Amino acid sequence: MAAQRNTAAPKAKSDRDNGGKRATPRRRRDRERTISDILDAAEKLLAEKGPDGFGLAELGREADISFGLIHHYFGGKEGLLRAVLRRSLKELGDEVGRIQADGSFWSREAPAVHAVFDIAARRPAFPRLAAWGLLTGLLDGEPVSDEFQADRDAFREMLVAFREQAPADTRENVPAITTLLLSAVLGFNLIRPTMVADYAWSDDDDERVRELLASAMIALTKRAR
Repeated sequence: MAAQRNTAAPKAKSDRDNGGKRATPRRRRDRERTISDILDAAEKLLAEKGPDGFGLAELGREADISFGLIHHYFGGKEGLLRAVLRRSLKELGDEVGRIQADGSFWSREAPAVHAVFDIAARRPAFPRLAAWGLLTGLLDGEPVSDEFQADRDAFREMLVAFREQAPADTRENVPAITTLLLSAVLGFNLIRPTMVADYAWSDDDDERVRELLASAMIALTKRAR
C-alpha cells in the first residue's frame, strides 16, 4: 500500500527554530537611523572612490538599504551629496559655535584652526566632496545656495567674530586669513592619500601639519610691532 502523501501546509518556523535559539526579529529602521546609515555609507564610498566613483545601487548595498529608500530620502545622487556636505558643515558650525561661546575662538592656542583641521580629518570625504562641488557647480546653483543659506550665515557670523576679536591692525585681513585656512585644510586632505601611499605618512605627520598650520595662522594675526 502506498504511503499516504502529507499535504499539510509547511509548519511556520517558531521563534525558537534554528537550533533552539530564539530568533531575533529584524528591527524596523526609524527615519533618522536610516538616513544616518545612508550618509555614513556614502562618506565611506566618497572617501574611497570620490563622488563620481560609485552609484546609488552600490551605496544601497554598502548601507544595506533598498535603492528606493535612497531616492525617497534624497531624491537622487545630487541630493545625497548635498546632504553629506550639510552634515559636515553642521558639525563644523556646531564646533565653531562652541568655541565662540566659551570665548576661546581667537586665543593663541588657535582652537579655530584645530576645529577646521580636525573635522576635515574625521570626515575625509568632506574635502573631496567640497572641492568636487565647487568645480562642478554643485555649490553654486540657486536652489543649493538657498539650501546652504543657514551655513553661509554661520560662516558670515564667524568672520564677524574673527574681525571683532582679532588685533585691530589685522582685522581687514580676516577674510584673506580665513580663506588661507580653509584652502590649506582642504588642500592638505586632498593630497594626503598620495602622501600615505607613497611616503609612509603617519599620524605624527598629520599632527605636525596641524600644529604648523596653527602656528602660521597665529603669526598672521599677531599685532604688528
